[in-house]
Amino acid sequence: MWSNLDSTIVSASGGFLNDSQDQSDGNKKTGKRIKKIIPVMIQQLTQLNDNLEGSIITLVGIIHHIEKSSTKVTYEIEDETGHITCFQWLAVGKSESIINLNTYVRVFGYIREQTEIKHILILKIWPLTTLNELTNHLLEVTYVTLKIQKTSNNEDKGSDVPMLDDNLGLTKEQTIVYRVIQAENDSENGIERKTLKNRVPKNMLPTVDEIIDFLTSEGHIYTTFTDDHFKTT
Repeated sequence: MWSNLDSTIVSASGGFLNDSQDQSDGNKKTGKRIKKIIPVMIQQLTQLNDNLEGSIITLVGIIHHIEKSSTKVTYEIEDETGHITCFQWLAVGKSESIINLNTYVRVFGYIREQTEIKHILILKIWPLTTLNELTNHLLEVTYVTLKIQKTSNNEDKGSDVPMLDDNLGLTKEQTIVYRVIQAENDSENGIERKTLKNRVPKNMLPTVDEIIDFLTSEGHIYTTFTDDHFKTT
């Protein structure tokens, strides 16, 4: 069933049931772009297919263990369905604030697998400001699960179920690079090229520079502190 998650992605801004969000004009190079994510419970991650590697997922849970090294921070996060290891690479020369133990957090990241154990590469993590965010996440997961079940039933009946439009007008690989850059828009200088390459799937490394050049020429991203630091428009 979870193999259909690619076609059931919801907006992370403005509410997952809000179909009336403003989208940027296709003829304009700037404007608000919709961030799309897949809300999940931790137990569901064990059911996800490999074809979702590169997709951005979000989960909400409580931190039960933290380890910090010079290059990364590792969090053990648990929700009511299970627990998972999440790690965040630290940018060179930049200190990251460490979230306290027993804090509810929202995580955005990529699914990774090593020795048949799934973990999360963190793009963004922050503490919840209200438990209403936890309730909202549970509703998002329920909505997406029901949507997937409906899609699966239609496929079993031989119906043609269209894929949800990407909105960015980019290929899958271009979208991955765009979203990794977008996740660092709140930082002072954006994301550095080397850090970006550490966060994309390894099979994409030969084409990352070409994708960056394309996104720059099309006005989707721009350079900041140096020619190797980027933010999205």
